[in-house]
Amino acid sequence: MSRCGYCDFYSTTGKLDLAPAYVEALIGELDSYALPRASLETVYLGGGTPVMLGARLLRKLLAAVREKTASGAEITVEANPSLLTPFLAESLIGSGATRVSLGVQSFDRRLRQVLGRAGSGAAAAVAAQVLRGAGFDNIGMDFIFGIPGQSVASIRKDLKRALAMAPEHISCYELSMKAGSAFKRRWVRQLPAEDECAQMYEAAIEILEEAGYRWYETSNFALPGRECRHNLAYWSGADYIGIGAGAWSTIGLKRWRNAEDVESYIGQGRAQGRGREFNQGRRFEVLTQEQKAAERVFLGLRREAGVDLAGSGEAVDSVQLNILQQNGFLQTLDGKICLTRAGRFVANDVCARLLQSWDRAGAG
Repeated sequence: MSRCGYCDFYSTTGKLDLAPAYVEALIGELDSYALPRASLETVYLGGGTPVMLGARLLRKLLAAVREKTASGAEITVEANPSLLTPFLAESLIGSGATRVSLGVQSFDRRLRQVLGRAGSGAAAAVAAQVLRGAGFDNIGMDFIFGIPGQSVASIRKDLKRALAMAPEHISCYELSMKAGSAFKRRWVRQLPAEDECAQMYEAAIEILEEAGYRWYETSNFALPGRECRHNLAYWSGADYIGIGAGAWSTIGLKRWRNAEDVESYIGQGRAQGRGREFNQGRRFEVLTQEQKAAERVFLGLRREAGVDLAGSGEAVDSVQLNILQQNGFLQTLDGKICLTRAGRFVANDVCARLLQSWDRAGAG
């Protein structure tokens, strides 16, 4: 078991002996919110490799989750393809999981070695077959472009191979390296040039759209009706609760993060007892209305559908809005501001300009 060197999310290795206690702490934290039955519309088990918990602990965790989920809720589990067995897949669907997201990253063995990914790319094809055999009709695959040594031809090859497996959802993210990491120091001089990364991105969009996938979010593509509902809710600015070590939550203007250490997280759960407040070790902040509005614009513009202009408050610079519209990067449709196709290729720059007066004011 190893940690991906480029990843900036909290994770740990070599502590599988803590898994039973960790699951107990997860269930305890979930209970501490006293959520009404059938109140959760989407659930996402990710931020690492949940399938490493094994079938028994996953069934226990998903049973606790199902008590809180609404009828027809989307329940996603992330999985490393090399760890997915027929028994585990059957356990997942039998426990209420409705979709699985496979972390493929690349089929190319050399590129996988650069990323520190265990197992071969061929495991993804086997995993997809295993999931279909278990009855899953909603499978996602994640890929990365901009890997040191990667080319436009290699990302094309990866995605065409993925399409042969007919997943309902494909994510294609540009490589993001943790600041100060050994991975970045090792590979920074061998990264593809910025224009080559742009060509990889354009190639991915072209291939996937031609195959019938909707480019519904900056890095995400789905067959019609198979968009990830959980992520759509997040990009729309909906409230969310994060359970587990290092997890973030946002409800209204209040945001907090759990303790970033597994042992500390388990310890506070034991100290406080199931069903009680779980505040020890958390970092809290209160957002301003302006911060919330700016986040809603920044996240909402990632979506093809755009964001309501009425809910943006004073975050949007009206002068820049007009300029960006005149230059063909933004459009206003039915009260929503949306990126044009040209704008979607430079989304970060557009958002920076659109929110620049709010940023200059020092909010956030």
